[in-house]
Amino acid sequence: MKKLERRQNSQTVGEAFSFFMKQNGKEELMWEVKAEEAWRTVMGKFFEKYTDKVEVRQRILYVKINSPAMRQELTYGKSKIITNINEEIKANFLIDVKIY
Repeated sequence: MKKLERRQNSQTVGEAFSFFMKQNGKEELMWEVKAEEAWRTVMGKFFEKYTDKVEVRQRILYVKINSPAMRQELTYGKSKIITNINEEIKANFLIDVKIY
């Protein structure tokens, strides 16, 4: 009787999920979701109360802010926001931020 050998699974669940998304043409969607979640992580609880909506389309982060003063402040720091979110998701994904 031949002994069955176990195949070593060297992929994490996250790696397997990423591979699956890439194979099915959904990699962009995965990065969009990660970038939206990263907004909350990077900006923290302080900005959460001023944020009405966050979405990513075509590698651009759109953020609806309910305070004109906060909206103005965030507009000045757009490049830093892009850098911090890209670092958080460990990818050079976002190319712009639109604060409205």
